[in-house]
Amino acid sequence: MVKRRLIPDIYLLTIYIALLIAGLVAIYGAQTVHEPNGGYFINHLKLLSIMLLATIVVLIVPDFFDVLDKMVPFLLLFTLILLAWVYFFGITVAGSYAKRWLLIPGGITIQPSEIAKVTCSIYFASVLSKKGEKLFDMKKGLFPPLVILCLVSGLILIEPDSGTALLFAMVGFSVFFYGGIPLKSLLLSALLLAVLFSLFIFNVPYMRSRVNSYLDPQAQSEEDVYQIRRAKLAFNYGGITGIPDEEIRDVSTHLPAALTDFIYASVSQRYGLIGNLIILLLFLSFTIRGFIISSRTNDLFLKNLSFAITMFISVQAYLNIMVATLMIPTTGMPLPIISYGRNALVINMIMVAILLKITQRSEK
Repeated sequence: MVKRRLIPDIYLLTIYIALLIAGLVAIYGAQTVHEPNGGYFINHLKLLSIMLLATIVVLIVPDFFDVLDKMVPFLLLFTLILLAWVYFFGITVAGSYAKRWLLIPGGITIQPSEIAKVTCSIYFASVLSKKGEKLFDMKKGLFPPLVILCLVSGLILIEPDSGTALLFAMVGFSVFFYGGIPLKSLLLSALLLAVLFSLFIFNVPYMRSRVNSYLDPQAQSEEDVYQIRRAKLAFNYGGITGIPDEEIRDVSTHLPAALTDFIYASVSQRYGLIGNLIILLLFLSFTIRGFIISSRTNDLFLKNLSFAITMFISVQAYLNIMVATLMIPTTGMPLPIISYGRNALVINMIMVAILLKITQRSEK
């Protein structure tokens, strides 16, 4: 029997609110230093307020997961159409080099690869929850969702957006394993896809440049390594507690993508190691709580869905932090919930709203 609780999981809700506040503080600090004449903080605050109201509506309305499960084919088809549409009619935005956005009436831009995070989470959760013993049959278990994963990742890869394509592959295989597909089947498929992915990367100039800049920065031009060098300086400037306000204009502070992809380095510059550790601990708490929620959910569809949502947000967060701290080459992905970006913020808040909605179900 399933009962509905009015209040969602209080631990997840607390972590989520703390992340939203951390995002506001990070964007305010980054704007003050790097874009003092921009309206990024106000824009972020307005959109965040609207999405919080939408989250409250989601939590108030009756349980909609049965309807959501039935809509899977339409959601998946809609996503594939959008991703294909980007290839032919996509646009670029300021500061980008790839066609990742669609312009819709009203002058609004949408990013289909962000929408795909939600729809693919729902699809993978649904298809894996219905297979039962077929999960052990490679043709009937792994092959159908693997084809969709390759199709979605491939369409994102040719935008080009190698970082997001890699994210989908990592999360997809994690969900497949969690959903019950044997590890042996996954390893063989992952090995083949890793080879193909590597061949693609080293045949696309900008991707090859990013890898070379990471492996051998001394041999690259100043333009190719400018961003990672500025990120390193940001961490050096920040120290333990960050640059005091009265000194912040006395140092060279320019950092590319300070409000988006490299906001973690910007946080270090403004708030120091303490600010970095707070954000890292919040994401670790989110990951752990998401796993606990999934492990306590009996409904297979919601169990897989909560795991997929947790993985999409968590893995992207850790990849972004690793890029900002120069542990891996640049991927071009923002820090979930923290970075400035309308499409990313809307999708991340939708996913968390679904996760909170799952915790309202009291199963016995």
